[in-house]
Amino acid sequence: MRELFIPAVLWVSVLGCGSETAAQPADGRPVIAITVDQTGYTPAEVTAKGGEPVRLVFTRTSDDGCGQQLVFKDQKIRKDLPLQSPVAVDITMPASGKVTFSCGMDMYRGAVVIE
Repeated sequence: MRELFIPAVLWVSVLGCGSETAAQPADGRPVIAITVDQTGYTPAEVTAKGGEPVRLVFTRTSDDGCGQQLVFKDQKIRKDLPLQSPVAVDITMPASGKVTFSCGMDMYRGAVVIE
């Protein structure tokens, strides 16, 4: 039963069922799901096209660790991550390089790398 539950949770977090912040964007931008647990971000590194908008959907699945806040320092974005609630972050990727993010304590780190 557990094997069926985990994919269902991931599917719901990608589609944003029950949460307006994580719904599929009307403009067709890609949606990337990222899980936050006691070990950090999964996946910790994702890719996106340069110069294009993207929606990152973060879902915190554990109360352990320091994943309660999400920080995009260079973009001046800070969001709380409630337990089991998808939170969307819409950004437009730069032409090259990467966009980094971390937890509020800067212990968990991740990035969106330009393809």
